[in-house]
Amino acid sequence: MNITKKFALAPIVVAGMLAGAPAHAVPMLQLDIAGGTYDAVTQTIMASGNSFSLYAYGTGVSTTAKFFLSMALLPAVSSPGNFGSFTINGTPVSVTSGMTYGTAPIEALSSLQGFDPGDLPTHDIFPTYFAEKQFTFSTPSTNQSGVYNTQDHAGWGPQAGAGMYYERFDFNLAGLAAGYGLHFDLYNEIISVCGKAKNCTNGDVDVNSFAPFSHDAQGMVASVPEPEPCAMLLASLGLMGFAARRRRQREVN
Repeated sequence: MNITKKFALAPIVVAGMLAGAPAHAVPMLQLDIAGGTYDAVTQTIMASGNSFSLYAYGTGVSTTAKFFLSMALLPAVSSPGNFGSFTINGTPVSVTSGMTYGTAPIEALSSLQGFDPGDLPTHDIFPTYFAEKQFTFSTPSTNQSGVYNTQDHAGWGPQAGAGMYYERFDFNLAGLAAGYGLHFDLYNEIISVCGKAKNCTNGDVDVNSFAPFSHDAQGMVASVPEPEPCAMLLASLGLMGFAARRRRQREVN
């Protein structure tokens, strides 16, 4: 059978229910950050600090299928620079030397890396430097959660019960340059085998199914205050102290 480019415009949706809560439509793939909050403006689940646990969830997925977590540098950059590093499960990743420039997924053929119709939509994130972590939902006996919608209940983390597989990733972004962060996407992939199909490239890696944008996640490193306001504040405090000392000297005299 010939497989041509295939791109899922919408994720598979299944129904799930937590005890005592109304039923929710839950995407096949979704992300959450323990203790995170949902930003309605960017429609993204945000980490509350530099160190956090990110959970990839799969509902109705195969435990032998390969899935990918994309970690994209924000704000987007187009050339290497001194942006620091981050760790995933204790393993350091150098930015940008340990990442790939373009739009996820990482192509088997480097000439295809950039953007094509089978890649993730750019959604104001790509192109930038990104890395991928491949994994499987391989331990269903221990890594199961009660089903919940991460958009509605951001920050919950795994719940008692079953029905939704998960994989945990521990991140520390403290080594990134101030003002930068990572945007996370979750998906699986398909490789094009074109046969006689036109406008198709053998070996092109495309996204098959992915977590909807409203179920993505992100972590940012706090920006350092601008030096000028800080200097002005210190100068003002110094002048206030000097004036106070002069006033006390006049009172003594």
